Amino acid sequence: MTESKPRILHINLARGWRGGEQQTWLLIKELAKRGYQQGLCAYPESPIAAAIRELEGIEVMSPSVCLLAPWRLQHWDIAHAHEGRGVYLAWWLKQTQHLRYIITRRMQQPPKSRFLTRQAYSNADTLIGISKAACRSLQDFVPNRPVRRISSSHSDRLPNPALVSQIRKDLGVGAGQTLIGHAGALVDAHKGQKLLIDAARALLKRGYEFQLVFMGDGPDRNELEAYTSGLACVRFLGQVNNIADHIGALDLFAFPSRHEGLGSVLIDVMAAGVPIVATDVGGIPDLVVHNESGYLVRPNNLKELLEGIIKIMEQPVWAAEISRTALQSANRLSPEYMADRYCQAYTHIF
Repeated sequence: MTESKPRILHINLARGWRGGEQQTWLLIKELAKRGYQQGLCAYPESPIAAAIRELEGIEVMSPSVCLLAPWRLQHWDIAHAHEGRGVYLAWWLKQTQHLRYIITRRMQQPPKSRFLTRQAYSNADTLIGISKAACRSLQDFVPNRPVRRISSSHSDRLPNPALVSQIRKDLGVGAGQTLIGHAGALVDAHKGQKLLIDAARALLKRGYEFQLVFMGDGPDRNELEAYTSGLACVRFLGQVNNIADHIGALDLFAFPSRHEGLGSVLIDVMAAGVPIVATDVGGIPDLVVHNESGYLVRPNNLKELLEGIIKIMEQPVWAAEISRTALQSANRLSPEYMADRYCQAYTHIF
């Protein structure tokens, strides 16, 4: 007799595409391989809805259906909220349809202290944090509730050496130049891009040959581009489709976040064998161990960020060693491993 599997309705109401949407997509793809019946509640025009429509057999529905016609969703067993706004829809479905639900929290900060928010988190059947920091924020917000930790995964796509070479050629990376990169939403209050630009200015003054590329987009793009005035070595590439190949083209990845739930892009950087300089905040130290699998610095500390970048540039043997250690750690964080942990969580409440 085949063991029955719960039917999962994922909820992700993000209008853009960031780490949470990447991880939602990876999980849905892996669960589909395992024969799970799944649906997605998302805004019809969102990138996550478009990505899931490309997968076979997965129903995509508007949040208005969940909100205004919840009785149409009686064929699901578990709702899984992947971001903050989806939490309220999951709570609503439990109130109206007695649908059990799971919340995955991806933020370092706790949810906002509102009555309905506390009700939504307190009534969840399972709470999940993607890092120790995210778990702590949930435990502080809803004390006496157990919280599972399930890390994000790498994207399961390794850089293509031919495309990596072409990218470096297209960018005009010269002999002896270091290609430094950053990937993430262009939101300086979160990701700390201005600090990295300040580091670039300091590197130029010291005579280092390098290029710095920012991958991603966001509300601060115009401001950040203006902040790089006079720095011909800095470029903004916007959203890139083949992110794994662009990461693989780098000599160094810098991630000076001011706060971070986990920083799932770091797993792909580690899997690509690229050395990392990152801030010791939130969930980042869950992934990067200082002087073992990367170089960690205090947030908002230009001096330490600069020191980490220079150390990797000037000590290639050491940089290769920490990259090998990071690669071993990243290989364990596969989509299959992440899905195994979520399947256990689903089974626990099914």
